[in-house]
Amino acid sequence: MLQAQMAKRKTKVKRNPKGGIKKGDKIHGQKKGKKGEAAAYVTRAQALAKLQIPLADFRKLCILKGIYPRDPKKKAHGNDKTYYHQKDIAFLRHEPLLNKFFELKTFMKKFKRLMGRREVKSARRFEERKPKYTLHHLVRERYPSFDDAIRDLDDAVSMLALFQSLSADQAKDIPVEAITEATQLYQEFQLYVIRAQALRKVFASIKGYYFQADILGHSVTWLAPHQFAQELPAEVDFRVMLTFLEFYRAMVKFVNFRLYGDLGLTYPPRRVAELERTSADVAALETEMREAGKAQQQHSQDSAEIATNVMHDFGDQSEAVAIQQSLAEAGRMKTTFRGLRVFVNREVPLRPLYFVLLCGGVAEVGWERGAQAGESAGPGSAYPAEGDSITHHVVDRPAGSFELRPGREYVQPQWVFDCFNIGCLLPIGPYAPGRTPPPHLSPFVDDKAEGYVPRQREILDRFAAEVSGQKETEALYWVGVEAEGIPRSAGWR
Repeated sequence: MLQAQMAKRKTKVKRNPKGGIKKGDKIHGQKKGKKGEAAAYVTRAQALAKLQIPLADFRKLCILKGIYPRDPKKKAHGNDKTYYHQKDIAFLRHEPLLNKFFELKTFMKKFKRLMGRREVKSARRFEERKPKYTLHHLVRERYPSFDDAIRDLDDAVSMLALFQSLSADQAKDIPVEAITEATQLYQEFQLYVIRAQALRKVFASIKGYYFQADILGHSVTWLAPHQFAQELPAEVDFRVMLTFLEFYRAMVKFVNFRLYGDLGLTYPPRRVAELERTSADVAALETEMREAGKAQQQHSQDSAEIATNVMHDFGDQSEAVAIQQSLAEAGRMKTTFRGLRVFVNREVPLRPLYFVLLCGGVAEVGWERGAQAGESAGPGSAYPAEGDSITHHVVDRPAGSFELRPGREYVQPQWVFDCFNIGCLLPIGPYAPGRTPPPHLSPFVDDKAEGYVPRQREILDRFAAEVSGQKETEALYWVGVEAEGIPRSAGWR
């Protein structure tokens, strides 16, 4: 009896054909990577085998769905592998786009077969039945609320600004449609920022122009590159960037539609076909600028009412004070250039200056870009260069290389950016053509938190504090400027 019970308890040991005990039996426990944290992750090769798609489609699907590689503590298959979470891969297996990818793969096989047989007409007819898909469900899935989309708007607008400065390239698989739509969406977003007077900061750097706007209480920062002829580097994988652009185009369409609706504007905005052929970046903005003044006034009144209600309901608390201070600062920026009539010379980058000037309260802007021989104004310009009503002329040429017209001030482009950041008009003497302008300080840096406050920052802050109309304002500014080594050869004109 006792011997029978002991025989039942005896463990059966599995042995390898080569000898030795197998791992994973009752003696040695589970195999490595079959349980615990390591079992929750799979390599990229395993994920491709589960989804039955090529690597290019897998990358595209992960970008569109917002799924990224993980870095588990225990890497069961080595440190040189890329790992994904099991739940993310299971999430991808139920994506409707998978079926569309399979349909596109089948379509391309048949299309190439027809082209290989030189049946061009049949191939063209067959191309009309190419499977199409939309990303609307992915936008709703990744951004359940509108605030979520606004928080993720930085990268989207930066990507649109980048591609609108590029040209289509067949060798890099950059289609014309992608560039055209990116340009249109970026212009529409700029128009909203102008109409809502939402721009708060601007900084010109070597990389390009940094902008920051206040969109429904969220700070949205983006980078717009300089308008130079861009060389496409060979080491950049534009297929990955175009996948990001594809999703951001769908996302920004939703965002622009909602933002325009909040301001009572029609979407998409109407364009002037004649101007679009010559200066498309300005045409759409210029058209809508003359139509939506009431919407802007209503937006400003709503913001003021919010601050008043907070003060009334909660008393003089820090939140209400902060709201009023931010509204006061925003109000100064909105009216920085109000009443000015500005003309931008041919050599000055028009797009960023036009954008900042309109956000600062300028009603109309004139420009020379695109002007033909013998003409003094470009297509769509509000007035010619010889107009008597022009108050400020923005140039970027050495002094003496152009004709000075009486009754107007000549300034360098940095003057526009510095004035907007501080919220008032700075003296034009240090920014006169031919001079080295003062340091262009970044409004994105908190100098006090960094532990060093530049001399120019102290000058600007003191000037802004005294700009209420006191007579010593000009003297305060020039004392600081002369301390920086800039001679005072002209007064405040």
